[in-house]
Amino acid sequence: MKKNKLILLLSVLTLIGTVISYFYLPERIPMHWNHRWEVTRYDHKATIFITGSMPLLSYILFNVLPKIDPKRDNYKKHQSAYWATRNAFILLMIVTHWVLIAIGLGSNLEINIFVPVGIGLLFMIIGNYMPQFRHNYFIGIRTPWTLMNEHVWKKTHQLGGYLFMLVGIYFIITAIINFDLFIYISLGFVLLVIIVLTVYSYIQFKNAKKVGTK
Repeated sequence: MKKNKLILLLSVLTLIGTVISYFYLPERIPMHWNHRWEVTRYDHKATIFITGSMPLLSYILFNVLPKIDPKRDNYKKHQSAYWATRNAFILLMIVTHWVLIAIGLGSNLEINIFVPVGIGLLFMIIGNYMPQFRHNYFIGIRTPWTLMNEHVWKKTHQLGGYLFMLVGIYFIITAIINFDLFIYISLGFVLLVIIVLTVYSYIQFKNAKKVGTK
């Protein structure tokens, strides 16, 4: 409960801080980087209200989803995993938002380190909790086959936990190596994991169907 209140407080403070920061930012600030981490687009400073409001909006969304999910009772069984995932996701948005503001104010923060490390930690946290996710329609690996069979859901999320941890480690390593093709290779790696988990869930479903496992 205390962690929930802390995340809410940080989200609200981020929005308030964004309003204050607006008056100190130049008219246009960096908002997009290419694969070499070179700024390729500047947007009006009002853009920070979009990134600044996302943590609070996400907090609200994460609290609404368990109430509208037909399998809402399962959220009680993976409550700690669900809230940990939510908190990690929102914290990443908050940190990223303030990094953008700091850069807009002229700081020399190295976004090429913050972004990979932040994404890597998020993947590792999700991977750590993924095997605990129970059957639901909003969070987890939702393929047609995992949604149809709880056994398939469980097996797929066990593998998904390991793969997400590997993806997270990869992202953190790239922050150290800092090579030019980071974005393209990263997207390819994530896409490969998605394909592997999709195919794996299908295979598990076919196997479960043969032996009659539900």
